[in-house]
Amino acid sequence: MGITSFRDPIHGFIDVEPLELEIINSAPFQRLRHIRQLGTTYLVYHGAEHTRFGHSLGVMHLVSKAFDSAVTNYEIRYGVPLFSSDVRAHYRKLLRIIALTHDLGHPPFSHAGEGVFEDGVKHEWFTKKILHETEIAKILRNSSDITSELIWLIYGEKDSEALKNPDYILPDFKFLKGFMDSDLDCDKMDYLLRDSYYCGVNYGKYDVNRLIDSLNTYKKGGVLQLAVERGGLYAFEEFVIARHFMFVQVYFHKTRRYLDMLLSSALKDFWGNKISEDTPLDVYLSSHDGVALKDFQEKEGTESNARRFLNRDIMSCVYETPVQSGRSENNIFKLIHNLILGNFPNVSVAVDSAEKVITDIPVINTYDAESGVGTPILTNYSSTPRDLLSESNLLSGLHQPINIKRIYAEREKAEEIKSSIRELTRGG
Repeated sequence: MGITSFRDPIHGFIDVEPLELEIINSAPFQRLRHIRQLGTTYLVYHGAEHTRFGHSLGVMHLVSKAFDSAVTNYEIRYGVPLFSSDVRAHYRKLLRIIALTHDLGHPPFSHAGEGVFEDGVKHEWFTKKILHETEIAKILRNSSDITSELIWLIYGEKDSEALKNPDYILPDFKFLKGFMDSDLDCDKMDYLLRDSYYCGVNYGKYDVNRLIDSLNTYKKGGVLQLAVERGGLYAFEEFVIARHFMFVQVYFHKTRRYLDMLLSSALKDFWGNKISEDTPLDVYLSSHDGVALKDFQEKEGTESNARRFLNRDIMSCVYETPVQSGRSENNIFKLIHNLILGNFPNVSVAVDSAEKVITDIPVINTYDAESGVGTPILTNYSSTPRDLLSESNLLSGLHQPINIKRIYAEREKAEEIKSSIRELTRGG
């Protein structure tokens, strides 16, 4: 069996190896065709109907390009290969399988559906179970050189546990994980471009080819880290800004966030209880967006949460703090919240904040060579990497974390509440 190609709206043709195609054709992976990438966002940006299926293919495509670039540029810069040809080929194959399977455990409506998980449970727990307990485990065993255990050791295991495993190879495996979980990983590279395209917005666009071409590797002692050549700094800045704008304008959109709340309530009725690590895998895998929506429709007459979600019965956002709010803004938020509760005791009110978001809030980590946190910027005038913030004045204003807080209220009373808030804040 030769190479198979998938036509992708973001990356053009994506070539797939026979082993990868076997995984793609498996039932757990085909389920991703029915899991929307952005959860409830399609009810705000109507084009956002894309799924985890296409995203997983896209990440696999990008991760091999990024790996090739970082390894090749290292040899060009330092005159020696980073890995032997056999090791390089093995790591490249391994990375592609990790990228392809990294989202297998998502619940209906992706991250929005995780609102029904018990505390401490994440979709990665089910990704691990799918890798180890379904037909995918058998497919991988037949490949001889890649196993479910190896994939999870590199991508899923916490560093503290991975380092205890005698099969964990330092610094190689930590370096490989950086392509899937870092400030500059290929997961973010794909979803920014893909989500921007399907939402019909420009916020997530950046020069992906220039960024990938500028990737390199920084090696010092026991640290091997994905780095960026200074010539790619502007593309990196674009990438960081794109992530910031997409979070503020799309992922934390005020209507989408309220719909997420409604969805969580409706999904709790759908599951019957919260999802835990003891939830049977066959039950979990039998669920996806379509199954949940069908259940909502059947319960619409008896369950108010399902009815409100299907009818898009949403509250209005009556107050919102600045994107990077400090102590004074938070105090004003509490004051306004108390005002609403005191003056409108019979009105339903809901509160949301960026802290409640299940997905990672965009942050710019300061580079630290000891821990490997942050992204080193390689220059031609220094053997020591530079930090992103020291090289980019443009990003210094984004260093503070996003801390948006919102108050929602019943539509019928929204204007009256907003008027009260204006009265309270008049004159500063």
